[in-house]
Amino acid sequence: MANVFVIQNQHGHYLSKQLEWVDGRDKRVLFRTVHRDEAINMVFEQSSKNIELRAHPLECETDDSAQPKVEAGPPIMSQHEDLLGEENPDADRGNSDKGEGEPLAVETDEKNTL
Repeated sequence: MANVFVIQNQHGHYLSKQLEWVDGRDKRVLFRTVHRDEAINMVFEQSSKNIELRAHPLECETDDSAQPKVEAGPPIMSQHEDLLGEENPDADRGNSDKGEGEPLAVETDEKNTL
């Protein structure tokens, strides 16, 4: 079995051949190279595009079908889930003592005249 280099970021995700971050469950799509300097160059290129990226080349063995042996990282959150930060953001809204769906009363000192 040969050794290859894959790129892993600070979140445990891997760089794909399409230069997107994936969780690594499908090992066929992972970027890989047998050359360490090529992996380092790829880290440099990706870091140049995103200054918050903390990635590194990870040397790993390949399995019988020439796929890298890596542990799957955490699931990738969609942009929508990432922005919301939770599954149901409206769950606690509108639950006041007056009941759900009732408009809030606004007190004013002025009389509305037309």
